This record gives sequence, C-alpha cells and structure tokens, in this order.
Amino acid sequence: MLDKSSEEYRHQCEVRQVLRWRAEDRSKAIDYLANVRQKRGNTVADQLEKDCKEQWSKGNRGDKGDWRE
Repeated sequence: MLDKSSEEYRHQCEVRQVLRWRAEDRSKAIDYLANVRQKRGNTVADQLEKDCKEQWSKGNRGDKGDWRE
C-alpha cells in the first residue's frame, strides 16, 4: 500500500477523480485536464492524461483505491 502522503498516492487519487468525472460527464474531465495544462504545464498534463487513458483502458472507472497494474 502506498504512503498516503506520497506524490504517487496523490497522483493516483487525481487520476481516479478524473476517471469518475469522465464516467459521469466527459466534458468535466476534459475541462479539468485543460485547466491542469494551463496552470501546471504540458508535462504534468500529458502525464495525467496518459495515466487516465491507461487506467480507463484497463477498466478503472475511478472507484476508491482502484489502481490497475
């Protein structure tokens, strides 16, 4: 189990939240990713988008604690 104070854990939580938004209302997820790109830069946004796409393709829909290897 990841340390809940780690950056990796925070990132996984953020990915799961984006996936939940995508399942509910795709535009909300798209808007969030655009805001991340604007405020935190392309590198961070690209990684977040990549991880979201990867987790989505593995069937993760943002349930608490779900992370698929």
